[in-house]
Amino acid sequence: MRKQYDDFTQMKLKDMCKNISDMTYTYIDPDTQKPTVVPAAHYEKILNQVQEKYMGEITSRQFLNIMFNQLNALRKEDEKYFRQALLCIDMGINPKDLRVNEQIAISYTHDYMEDKQKTEKKDFHLLSQDIIDTFNESKDNPLIQAQAINYSKEQEDLEQEDDMDYDF
Repeated sequence: MRKQYDDFTQMKLKDMCKNISDMTYTYIDPDTQKPTVVPAAHYEKILNQVQEKYMGEITSRQFLNIMFNQLNALRKEDEKYFRQALLCIDMGINPKDLRVNEQIAISYTHDYMEDKQKTEKKDFHLLSQDIIDTFNESKDNPLIQAQAINYSKEQEDLEQEDDMDYDF
């Protein structure tokens, strides 16, 4: 059974971009109750870029994924030492140089975090509330999202201008 995707991958770039634009148009924005208009040229510009440009982004995301998996595995292996190590990192303390008062403070702070997690359950976070709030605000704020996208586009344009300067 042949799917729409099979035909899509066989299209030329311009036809592909027109189809993506048409698919996007059929999405009705719940806020405005209007179709979403994205010109085909927008998709063509993205799909026509040199793939090397995205290798850095792919590498960064892969590195983040590796770090996440390692930290998550360490947390699952022994959450107590995981939290204490994070506390040491955050406080700039080397565990091998801990003084007695610092050992007591780390142990006491871990117990506090453990009690807090039991009380708050899913609302418990290792990071401070202002960091969590900043993450949520930047994730949900369309103005911040638009600024980041515009900045990224400006950087791409500057890189393209630099590339053009060296082409002759």
